[in-house]
Amino acid sequence: MPDAVPRDPREEGRGVLYVVVSTIAYGSLPILAKLAFAAGVRTSGLLAWRFMGAWLLFSLIARRGPSLALRERLRLWALGAVFVGNTLAYFGALEVAPASAVALVLYTYPVIVTLLSAALGMERLSMRSLAAASLAVSGCALTAEAAAAVSRRGVVLALATAFIYASYIVLGSRLAAAIPSETVSLHVTQAAAVVFFLWALSERGLLLPPAAGAWVTVAALCLFCTVVPIRAFLAGLARVGPARAAVVSSLEAVVTVVLAAAFLGERIGRRQVLGGALILGGVVMQNLGALRYDRPPSS
Repeated sequence: MPDAVPRDPREEGRGVLYVVVSTIAYGSLPILAKLAFAAGVRTSGLLAWRFMGAWLLFSLIARRGPSLALRERLRLWALGAVFVGNTLAYFGALEVAPASAVALVLYTYPVIVTLLSAALGMERLSMRSLAAASLAVSGCALTAEAAAAVSRRGVVLALATAFIYASYIVLGSRLAAAIPSETVSLHVTQAAAVVFFLWALSERGLLLPPAAGAWVTVAALCLFCTVVPIRAFLAGLARVGPARAAVVSSLEAVVTVVLAAAFLGERIGRRQVLGGALILGGVVMQNLGALRYDRPPSS
């Protein structure tokens, strides 16, 4: 089956850039979430305000978007339901395990995406893709044992997040390829906002603490860690395909580890340093072609 991903070198380079922006924003998410928890914000309220705010912002962005048939909307809302499962597992892991450990264990998902994409005939399974994904997963495996010593539940939830997120990436590539990223983002956040609003309402978690830190972190999670990365990732996904997007976004683990050390005081051990180096090696290996295309002409 022919690959549906465009092969224009400029589009590939732009797609990689979009995924990198999304990666930095998502890498900041667990740090802000931990700070919000410390400020007294409940998980249900945090997620409700995060996605309700994102829904509002995406509504403004996508107000001139194409009109979708009900069948297409249902598909996108189903994609949003998958994202809800991913979010629940991820924040559940953050509640019981260090942010850096969760981030590194989570990045077993690139190899899952690569294998799923190949199984569905969406991308060819090249030796470079396998080697790059293997490097990324090996980097995460170095910290899995240490993370399990802190919280087995956190490791299980992080691995569950990896499987759900891999499914979200592959499904997004199939179901949303012909739909503008802002329209997809609107429907994904609509589904998440409804689910988390009802959860927070049942727990009376919508009322945020009066501390300024609580409001600032929730606002930052809504804008910088939701609107920006969702739109950027979907835009990049459409240009570079699910396998490459998964490997590039493995940089998120490195971002999280560095920020966790700087702002949360989490210790970075030798295994984490080596794991981060392996992840970076996988990113470089997977994207040698795109980086070569982006070089300026020599004359």
